[in-house]
Amino acid sequence: MGPSHPCAKCGTDTPGIAIGGLCARCLRDLSRRATKIARLVAIGTTLPLAVYVAVSLPVDRTARVVGAASALLSYGLTFVIAKRVTMEWLK
Repeated sequence: MGPSHPCAKCGTDTPGIAIGGLCARCLRDLSRRATKIARLVAIGTTLPLAVYVAVSLPVDRTARVVGAASALLSYGLTFVIAKRVTMEWLK
């Protein structure tokens, strides 16, 4: 499995992690915090976009479906990017 190194956050000797790496418990806690922050960021950026799309697009059904799909896609992409940035920032 490899040599054991201390976790960068809690200091527990954990086999198989790199020097300066995190143990499974600390990584899970970090991921949970990053998910909460990323969800708030994604909602905060997608909500104004969704309002703008709803106001600016015509009442046509196709336009509304495309607008809703773009808002959902925006939420998903923003969530993934914000989670990765937050994971690096919180380490």
